[in-house]
Amino acid sequence: MIGDEGITLRFVMQFGSKTTRSDAVGNIGRAGRYMLVSAVNVANHQLVLQLALYFLGWSGGLANAFAATTAAVPAYFMSRHWVWEVRGRSSMRGEILPFWGIALLGLVVSSLTAEAADRLFDHALMVSVGSIAGYFIVWVAKFLLLDRLFDGSRAAADEQSDDALVGEGV
Repeated sequence: MIGDEGITLRFVMQFGSKTTRSDAVGNIGRAGRYMLVSAVNVANHQLVLQLALYFLGWSGGLANAFAATTAAVPAYFMSRHWVWEVRGRSSMRGEILPFWGIALLGLVVSSLTAEAADRLFDHALMVSVGSIAGYFIVWVAKFLLLDRLFDGSRAAADEQSDDALVGEGV
């Protein structure tokens, strides 16, 4: 009988981008860290969203767009450094543009769902539900894309580090 860990490990090994057991365990940890960063990002986003709704009196769509833009900056750095453990300079084409492209997609989808919730229910709690629902639509795709992008950045950084060590005669 295989426990839940074995099933999860087999799934990651079969469908993830990695093939070794240690890499599969790393993918599970990465997914957990991604979920934690997402939870922090949702909390940041929802706080700014509610502040914009209550204190600025903005519509659901506008408040959500502001909250998404505000929360995206720390989300990028937390994802890059903690989830995918990439260090060094960010790559504009390989990391920043794709990250912001996905963030923009999430912003558009969540702003549309937040605005729809605002118009349908005229209640701040429902605007938050609409916003979260919109983000959930793109959340899994974002993880899969960013995993590929940042994994490539980490591999390139590791290769440069190895080249530097060889050059030093280590």
